[in-house]
Amino acid sequence: MASKKITSTCTTIFVGLCLLPLPARAQDAADGQTKLRVRNAQVSVLCPLTIGGSFEAKTKALSGQVGMAPDASQPLDGDLLVDLQTLETGIGLRDDHLRRKYLEVERGPTFAQARLRNIRVEKLAGKTPFRATLLLHGQTRDVTGTADIKPEGDGYRLNASFPVRVSEFGIPEPTYLGVGVKDEVVVRVNLNAEPAAVATSGRSK
Repeated sequence: MASKKITSTCTTIFVGLCLLPLPARAQDAADGQTKLRVRNAQVSVLCPLTIGGSFEAKTKALSGQVGMAPDASQPLDGDLLVDLQTLETGIGLRDDHLRRKYLEVERGPTFAQARLRNIRVEKLAGKTPFRATLLLHGQTRDVTGTADIKPEGDGYRLNASFPVRVSEFGIPEPTYLGVGVKDEVVVRVNLNAEPAAVATSGRSK
């Protein structure tokens, strides 16, 4: 469940950021696209419990780069990835159950990562709805949510959230010590997105 939320959130954030106008140096002369790279990200999945209360699964392992075509009506080119093997809930045994038993991260990249594609936003700044395609646990589903996009330095700061139904991705209902998690979880993402040329500047060749 946590993984689903996380991936969704990450996607939302990048969507808004990629559609915003960027400095000319971020333009790729080869394909005319604006490139944005994720920086300082955190993803959290809020998991409501069947008996009341909730817990969060968190990770900072969100990465990816997105290219925005000159025609902003087109989906963003690129993927956003969340490493599900790094999700933590604050309880070691629960973390192990989440990763191995429910997300099945040991089955390979398709299960160890959550991937967001075909990101679209309705406007380029402020609060905006978004939609994207989420690949999770070997399943592909459309997701929708809300993002808040603000300029910050040479890039943007983005906060996003969206709901994910665990059952739609073929993940068994998670339980821990006899307590279950509700079918719908909420993914929240906070991150900075910077022009790729800026994010990579200063590195030695």
